[in-house]
Amino acid sequence: MSRRAVATVGLCCAAFAMLAACSDTPAPAPATKTVTVPPTTSASSSTSGGSSSAAPGRVFDPRTMQADVRKILTETYQVREVGDVLCPANQTVKDGSTFTCTVQVGGEGKTVTITVTGDDGRYEVGAPA
Repeated sequence: MSRRAVATVGLCCAAFAMLAACSDTPAPAPATKTVTVPPTTSASSSTSGGSSSAAPGRVFDPRTMQADVRKILTETYQVREVGDVLCPANQTVKDGSTFTCTVQVGGEGKTVTITVTGDDGRYEVGAPA
């Protein structure tokens, strides 16, 4: 086989490999898991008795959220070597709001997006990125 034929076959194979790697389908969205965590109220806020709606000043308890995020990562996402989880304090229970928690996975820092899905304390935990 001549050098020219070998080069042509090689270029064709490389082009085919590049085309095979390209796809018009978008990458799948990261999975999320919906969990329910009871929100706490800040010490300075007051709530009216019997109201099921979120009162101003209601915030998530970061320690509870950190424990739940760790559990979701290990049990639902099957993430191994989950270390410290750190969620910010004073995150308001407000439908549609988002924030991130930091998590150590195998000694590497990752972030997990939390999306609040209701004024009753429900939220989604995104996959670590």
